[in-house]
Amino acid sequence: EGSGREEEPLLADKERQAVNMLVDLFERKYTGGATVSFYEGEPLKALSTLAYSDIYHLQLSAATAFSEISEMDTRPVTREALEPILYLLHSPHINVQHGASAAMGNLAVNVENKLLIVRMGGLEPLIRQMLSPNIDAQINSVGCITNLATAEENKMVIAKSGALLPLTRLARSRDLRVQRNAAGALLNMTHSAEHRQQLIGAGAVPVLVELLASDDSELQYYATTALSNIAVDDSGRQLLWDTQPVLVDALIRFIDTSTIKVQCQAILTLRNLASDD
Repeated sequence: EGSGREEEPLLADKERQAVNMLVDLFERKYTGGATVSFYEGEPLKALSTLAYSDIYHLQLSAATAFSEISEMDTRPVTREALEPILYLLHSPHINVQHGASAAMGNLAVNVENKLLIVRMGGLEPLIRQMLSPNIDAQINSVGCITNLATAEENKMVIAKSGALLPLTRLARSRDLRVQRNAAGALLNMTHSAEHRQQLIGAGAVPVLVELLASDDSELQYYATTALSNIAVDDSGRQLLWDTQPVLVDALIRFIDTSTIKVQCQAILTLRNLASDD
């Protein structure tokens, strides 16, 4: 009779070889050995073997490895390097998704990577993760989209992707890290008139005004800066006057704040609201 323990899945020869190679490479990397690029050649091939495996713990190992590697190495990568990470983003396992989205967010600090991630369809699985009830998944996916939204070429794609509604909802999250990432993403989408109109349509204005009541200076800064940008347009300015009766008093309170960047943005928002242009 069996012992009742779950049997370990058998590794294929190719998977076993990939594991052994990666163990050796990581040992050399962390013991001051030769510099290793995991985004090309045999190291990437080994990581891809684990990523495309049917065995959960190999997929998880690949996602974790990509996450750790990308914390230290955010160079521009090729489609071949992004493909296994994108594949892992589609995993049904939340821990695998979590590692993959962390890696994607790390790589998205690089301008070339930002563009490649969006061109390769990375937004769709990130949006799906934003809708997850898992806080870690929300933090990573929203953080990645925040980084992607700093590239002008990506902003229209993000605006049309359906991301603005969940971003607006997550700016009301009870988790400060999620709130900050979502508010940062909304701010990054306020730098052109067209995107500001799309944010207004997604219901972002009342949420941004609510964030002014936060005790967190980063949220205050993101909200005041976004509202200042929205108040640049005649239509945005009129909407703020017509629908947000608490806004002016909230901004006036920031004139005495000790956080200089919030104070400056509050004054700028008041100036834009008073503009007749």
